[in-house]
Amino acid sequence: MMMVNRSETCATKRLSQCTGLGVFMNDVTQKFRGHPDNATDLSKLDFFARKAVIEEVAQWCDDNKDTKPEVVYRNNWTPILYRYEIVKSSAKRSSDWGDLVFCDDTISHFLIVMIFPEACNCGNYSHHDYDAMTKYQADRFMSLLTYLHHDWDWGNKPTWVRATYTTPKQKFKLTTDVLTKVDLPSCTPLIWQVTSDDFVPSLLVSELEKIDNVVAQGGSSISPKKRAATSVRDKVVGSKETKPDVSAQWKHRNPHQCGFCESISPGKDLQKCGRCKLVFYCGKECQRKAWPMHKIYCKTAQ
Repeated sequence: MMMVNRSETCATKRLSQCTGLGVFMNDVTQKFRGHPDNATDLSKLDFFARKAVIEEVAQWCDDNKDTKPEVVYRNNWTPILYRYEIVKSSAKRSSDWGDLVFCDDTISHFLIVMIFPEACNCGNYSHHDYDAMTKYQADRFMSLLTYLHHDWDWGNKPTWVRATYTTPKQKFKLTTDVLTKVDLPSCTPLIWQVTSDDFVPSLLVSELEKIDNVVAQGGSSISPKKRAATSVRDKVVGSKETKPDVSAQWKHRNPHQCGFCESISPGKDLQKCGRCKLVFYCGKECQRKAWPMHKIYCKTAQ
């Protein structure tokens, strides 16, 4: 039986749950109806910023459910992720993380909303960086969708991914066109849209292996036995050069957490599980103690 973790940050797993359990079951809105102190993985600012965006999108959906022409099916968007990495342990640096992801009822249109600090003149936070990282997230997400759909027979063929960002100066409001426009000109300010035909390949070979291993774990709508005879790897694999050139503020390495004792390490001293490559440990002792439970999920794709 598939269980839904509303705090899930692995986009690969969440997408498989959307097709397995339905979009409604993966709605993260409920997390933002409670007290911010209960959301221990978010600062209060991050909590209220996401809450504001989710409520704005929900209000637009209510106001436009009967509006024609539709932007997406029934003009309905559901927030399925509030912070994500493409696949578990793939986010090496701050710039690798994405924020809110909304999905339509057909699971073929996606809206990404990045949440950034206010831009400043110090060189650490700039709209140039925000533009680059937002477009990068759109390309990455479409790369993932394309790979899952073709190689693992996942869901409908993705149509487009639309991405934007907001800041405190905007009071975390969205630019109007991101919700209202059916067709977007390529030069629309603060909005980037990619389709299955024009995205920039942005996944690494090591990430594809992790994606395959998440699928191999089972417990999702994607069957490990449905792997396609041919692959679109060449269409979705990029390189480290496809990453945006951003300021040092966004290049800090993300700390890792031991999969057994849960201690945090800011450096590279944790050891990765050599089989699934999805979990880190302090050392052999923690890995040995974790194995009785981890072995249930530690699988590799054939």
